[in-house]
Amino acid sequence: MFIKLLLEVMLPLFFYVILGYFFKRIFNLHLATLTNLLVYLSLPVAVFMKIYNSPLSGSVAGGVLIYLIVQFAVMSLVSYVVCRWRRVEPSMRGTFANSIALNNSGNLGLPVNALVFKNDPFALSIGVLIVLFQNVMTFTVGVYNAEAAVKMKEAIVKMLKLPILYSVALGFILQLSHVKLHSTILTVFDPVTDAFAPFALVTLGAQLAESGKDISWNNLAISNLLRLIGGPIIAFGLIQLFGFEGVTAKALFIGSAFPSSRNSALLSFNGPHASFAAQTVITSTIVSSMTLPIVIQLASVLF
Repeated sequence: MFIKLLLEVMLPLFFYVILGYFFKRIFNLHLATLTNLLVYLSLPVAVFMKIYNSPLSGSVAGGVLIYLIVQFAVMSLVSYVVCRWRRVEPSMRGTFANSIALNNSGNLGLPVNALVFKNDPFALSIGVLIVLFQNVMTFTVGVYNAEAAVKMKEAIVKMLKLPILYSVALGFILQLSHVKLHSTILTVFDPVTDAFAPFALVTLGAQLAESGKDISWNNLAISNLLRLIGGPIIAFGLIQLFGFEGVTAKALFIGSAFPSSRNSALLSFNGPHASFAAQTVITSTIVSSMTLPIVIQLASVLF
């Protein structure tokens, strides 16, 4: 399973990131243009389609949703305490919080879920619920955190100008209303959605190339530690508290071990700590190739 995880999930991710890194070095890509295309075109369309096409789980959705809210709140609280303890500058605290509380449950989480549970529909429904929750948090709280370098009022105004919020709302409205989109709209949106993941990863690699040697190693190490090790520890405690068992417990436990969210990093690309955001995604993804298989094995033992 470890080799399959590396070949089928990790390798494609790193391929596009490395491609973006060298494209930036060789062709001097204009990063602001790439970022604007992502934030104002690719990202809203892709998230809208993902929410619109996702089936909502019914049987355990309520309990799982409450669990996810509590988990997010605890991770955010841990981030706040660490930032105060480390005296992290205020403008960086939002980016730091995003790197801990938001994870890559989509591009990495769903393939791992399918691989571990052999495409079990019940396990997949939990995985989809995690993705939906993370999307909502990313493009609401995450957007606000990404704009935390400015005052609250300015951050809210900037957040409301981003199309991603409205694509999330529209996606949920149409999905819950069972509205069928015309095939013409799907023909326009589908290619943008299909190209989103490679395009986002290439942009991530380009951002990494521009970050140079500006690396905060201590903050980076703490972010990775809290995301990849602290996340599963907190998840284990909450799973025991909520009384989840079997497949539900395993899926939630494994779902807590994914690296920092690529999307939350993309939202920070126009901010003062874009380099740190990109570095947390890359380093946590690399480290997760070692920690994730351990968490998967622990899930079988603990639950």
